[in-house]
Amino acid sequence: METPYRVLVVGAGAMGCLLGARFAQAGADVRLLDVDEAHVTAIRERGLELEELNGDRRTIPMRALSKREPPEAPADLILVMVKSYATARALDLVHPDAVGSETLFLSLQNGLGNAETLADLVGPAKVLAGVTAQGATREGPGRVRHGGQGPTYFGALDGPQPPGAHGVLTLFRRAGLEAHYRQDIRSLIWEKLLVNVGINAVTALCGIPNGAVAELEPARELCAAAVREATAVAEAEGIAVPEDVVQKVLNVAQATAANRSSMRQDVESGRRTEIDAINGAVVRLAERQGLAVPVNWTLTRLVETKERSYGGESPEA
Repeated sequence: METPYRVLVVGAGAMGCLLGARFAQAGADVRLLDVDEAHVTAIRERGLELEELNGDRRTIPMRALSKREPPEAPADLILVMVKSYATARALDLVHPDAVGSETLFLSLQNGLGNAETLADLVGPAKVLAGVTAQGATREGPGRVRHGGQGPTYFGALDGPQPPGAHGVLTLFRRAGLEAHYRQDIRSLIWEKLLVNVGINAVTALCGIPNGAVAELEPARELCAAAVREATAVAEAEGIAVPEDVVQKVLNVAQATAANRSSMRQDVESGRRTEIDAINGAVVRLAERQGLAVPVNWTLTRLVETKERSYGGESPEA
């Protein structure tokens, strides 16, 4: 009997739950790890409630953990889906026995620097970085709605393809998820960043769905200005960016019209956002390159102000 592919999902938010559920449905041995006790308890007691794109609802039995626990065997894949600011601390929750000599780490997180942080902790040879066009929203403890689907791309930040990368591809494809290995993964991470730069802060600050960014002229112009600034920074960093990148970002906004961006979800829930790894990363790199990015600077400071206004207190670190 074939041994099930073992997956540990670190960060059982909307996307972590969606991917974990798909892998479990494909026969993988999946564990969800998250510090949200209510969320973990709900999944343990009644399974993960998943609303599909067509509105159908299903309950998927899942194993969920809220703290470091020894596994029966090392994971083949540790999928890191925590917020960017929690990447380094997240590995403190992973039991040492979960990491074997052939374990790979895959980051499909938003923003810049996540895979580099992992590489500093576990070594670059064990880390894959990627982006996904899948979308999901967490509706409550143990409840997730699938918000959109599309391909997933991943690759090594540097060096050759790791031996275990084919197993990761097989996992995604058995789960019915389109996936591809790419050598130019840094460019794709920047393309995803540009989408987030143009949509996330605007929707979070204005409380609007993604589609309104494309539909409302002021939001559209703000999005375009932020993306153009970030494009100049990317090119200064040696990243090739498509000429029609602004239109591509607006197309994404239209394709995910009804979705609430992850940053909007964070703001509406009073949680810390990933602004520092998105628009904030553009600001830091622009300073290094001697470029001015006033729109991204302003969006960053506005979201930071919003975070510090939650209930009169600062959000969790």
